[in-house]
Amino acid sequence: MNKLQRQQQGTKIRLSVKYSDPIRQALINSVDVKQIVEDFIISFQTVEVTPQQARTWAFLHIQPKTNDLDKIIKRLHAESYILGDDIALSAIAKVVINKAPTLKDFQRAQGINWDTWKPGNRAASALLKPPNGLKKLMTSRNVTIKGISKTTVDRIGTQLAYALQHGLSPSSTTLAIMDLLGKPSPERTAYLVQQGYKEIDVMLRDPERALMIAQTEMSRAVSVASREMYQDTGVELVEWLTADPCDECQENEDVSPIGIDETFPSGDTEPPAHPNCACALSPYTIDTRGLGEEALSLLLNE
Repeated sequence: MNKLQRQQQGTKIRLSVKYSDPIRQALINSVDVKQIVEDFIISFQTVEVTPQQARTWAFLHIQPKTNDLDKIIKRLHAESYILGDDIALSAIAKVVINKAPTLKDFQRAQGINWDTWKPGNRAASALLKPPNGLKKLMTSRNVTIKGISKTTVDRIGTQLAYALQHGLSPSSTTLAIMDLLGKPSPERTAYLVQQGYKEIDVMLRDPERALMIAQTEMSRAVSVASREMYQDTGVELVEWLTADPCDECQENEDVSPIGIDETFPSGDTEPPAHPNCACALSPYTIDTRGLGEEALSLLLNE
């Protein structure tokens, strides 16, 4: 990874961090944890509940509110799309391909300060009149939100089962008898509600999960925008650049370059290949102007 790519990676990380806390807050606000736990306790008055039963109950009874998350992901996609556009433009300007952007675009690409990069009003403008790539992201956003919500509900179900299974002391004869009668004591119910609320609340506030969502959706939008820019400017070959490679992404890099309309071994046309994937799509460098391998290498690694 050369100096320019490291600077761009830093910009992507800052954008992910910027959105991780709003995403975390949206996840917290998406469900009424206290009400969920109370409803669950009423439905299951025995400790004989498996995690799968709890998850099934959760999927049937929990409907997360996704309006806040939808708005945040929409804005994240727009800003990341603009970032991807700039990254691609910068890459094209460096490679000096035959079908270059306009002189104005070329000069802007050369002058980008990645340490202070901001989308400005371009993200808002893109949302009003979205390019094709952003349109596809906006269309598929419901699928993304449903996936996030499904994971949230699944985790809540697991936590509910755990709280219920660990809420009764085997040595408590009174509580055991009340269990056999199918009537949990007020003390046990209160304990389960308290513990269930605590465990689920911790899960919803998990900053690592929020950052993972932000990182993944940022990477998706950046890559979609980059690939669209490459196609529009005549790039024919692209390569997968790994950041912190797993086996899957390393295989994608190893087969590079491929045609811009082809698919990498992971089944993707661009990153991300998996959650938290920080890889990038780059135009493959071909010396079309007879610069020589050494001169071209110096140009690309300034």
